[in-house]
Amino acid sequence: MNRPDARNRPVTRVFKTASCLALVALATQVNAAESSRSRQAPMGTFGGEIAAAADKPGFFGSMILTYAHITGVTDDTGDDATSATAPLGKSPIPSVVPLPTGTPSKGAVPDGTFKLTGIGPVNLLNNQKVLTFLGGYMTEETYAGGHLAFALQTSYQQQDRTLAVPLTFGVTPTPPAQLAPLVNAVAAAAQAQIVAALAAKLVTQNMSIEGFGDTELSALWVRHQDRMKIAAGVSVFAPTGNYDANRGTNLGYGNFFSVRPGVAVTYSLNPDHASEDWDRGVTVAGRVSYMINGTNSDTDYRTGNLLYTEAAIVKVMPGARLAFGTNIFHIQQTTDDSGTGLGTNPLVRFQLSGIGPFLSFKLPDQNAGFNLNYTKNFGGHNAQYGSYLQLRFVKDF
Repeated sequence: MNRPDARNRPVTRVFKTASCLALVALATQVNAAESSRSRQAPMGTFGGEIAAAADKPGFFGSMILTYAHITGVTDDTGDDATSATAPLGKSPIPSVVPLPTGTPSKGAVPDGTFKLTGIGPVNLLNNQKVLTFLGGYMTEETYAGGHLAFALQTSYQQQDRTLAVPLTFGVTPTPPAQLAPLVNAVAAAAQAQIVAALAAKLVTQNMSIEGFGDTELSALWVRHQDRMKIAAGVSVFAPTGNYDANRGTNLGYGNFFSVRPGVAVTYSLNPDHASEDWDRGVTVAGRVSYMINGTNSDTDYRTGNLLYTEAAIVKVMPGARLAFGTNIFHIQQTTDDSGTGLGTNPLVRFQLSGIGPFLSFKLPDQNAGFNLNYTKNFGGHNAQYGSYLQLRFVKDF
């Protein structure tokens, strides 16, 4: 029976138990906001409805179709992540691994004399189709001059995700000619172990899944006063979406709750549609919210709290049927991640911005309308980023 070369067995053992597993950890979770994403939607939420003069009490509903094209993930510097710069898995990714040359050289070349480098980009592509259902009720009665509104929102999703980390290997320093055969043989064995283990791990990361996501419950107080509208309230996010900590693609964000208080203000510069002034039909809006996250019990990982700010401007055309405008937003993590699931990762924080136009059309005599919104992300740190196209249908009953 053929036996493997005894010189290779120590190499195999070392890399299976240490360096290989550490490198392969890059294919599991991406930290700084767990998995570099959050329940705060990475796109603008204002549309043409911010220019509505009043809200109609009673039942209302909305159906939202979103196409998300997530094309990458950034590191703490804001550049595209690599295996050397991204805090991935439960420990930072080693870009340099000491080679165990001591045993095969019978002590002539001590372990760590030469090092294997393995660095490559983190190539992420995640296409998502999300159909969101929102329903709610606004009271006829007023409280402190404003109506109360209650809403429930959930979504059905389809995700197709691919993650690739093509590593480029090298040995440093360059071994002298007399040692090159031995050093290169040890490096080749180590490299093969790393590549094989990484490929096996990526099987659980490159998946297509579908089903319902997490659920959002909201309560709002809405008041109109002259040209101004104020909406203040709180949302609670429940972990109803399917989630597996060992899987890269998930419908839910984890087994934890999030609470998000916030306030939005809109102001009509000139509601007189008969006017010929430049500001006729122009409304400006702003929103501030703060998301407080619980601890994911499946991973013992707590994402830091997130501050969300958004601004928008909309122009309603004569006839009040057509409107167009633009959103800009910023998400900033304000507290550190915590929990044993953080491992030895450095304390880095999530941030992401986005901008994009929207176009709205109100259906004649239907108390209903459509809003088409496009968002492009920029300025990401420790964040997944991409572009989003969303069509909303809004109806009062």
